[in-house]
Amino acid sequence: MVQIMYTPSHFEISESESLNLIKKISFGQIMFVHKGEIIQTFIPFELNIEKMCLYGHVAKKNELLQGLDEATQVTINFLGEHAYISPSWYLTRDQVPTWNYQTVVVKGKATTLNKEETLKIITRLSAIHEEQFEQPWTMDKLSEKKTNAMLKAIVGFKIDITKISGKSKMSQNKDQKNIDSLIAGLKSQDKDASRKVAEIMSNTTTLL
Repeated sequence: MVQIMYTPSHFEISESESLNLIKKISFGQIMFVHKGEIIQTFIPFELNIEKMCLYGHVAKKNELLQGLDEATQVTINFLGEHAYISPSWYLTRDQVPTWNYQTVVVKGKATTLNKEETLKIITRLSAIHEEQFEQPWTMDKLSEKKTNAMLKAIVGFKIDITKISGKSKMSQNKDQKNIDSLIAGLKSQDKDASRKVAEIMSNTTTLL
């Protein structure tokens, strides 16, 4: 896997782990340079591992479409669970504040798609996120009029992935006693994000 962000070896995750993280996060920031300016937006993505590509869609009025097809390369950032780490939680002295987090950066080439392909994208994407419910909402609940109106207002696109780099900074470079203390500190916070990071750290192997 090619590194495309600063990632010490002890924080680097494999390509398969990175792909699984993308599927879990789903929501990402897409950006590229067009006429000297950075164009960016945040949208949900569908990952197709077999084809090594991402699918997404935006409103036709979104400035992203101004140079998407012409861009030689687009970058998508996926930020996973993250939380502040206080030096006071360590058992050893002379520690500094830091931030634990998981992220994946993807680079690729984008191609806009027609209405039929766009409909397939939003159908699959909604199905992915609706499967968590007992009575999932499905696209066939929309009237033909509403579906046609929606397709006139959005554009789907495909991103063929050329590079991918994943990072999971979860205090792997600390000894187990300190990690256990950090986990306790995170769990003491009244924040879901901190507790989720604590859970990830509990399942991460330390290097020391």
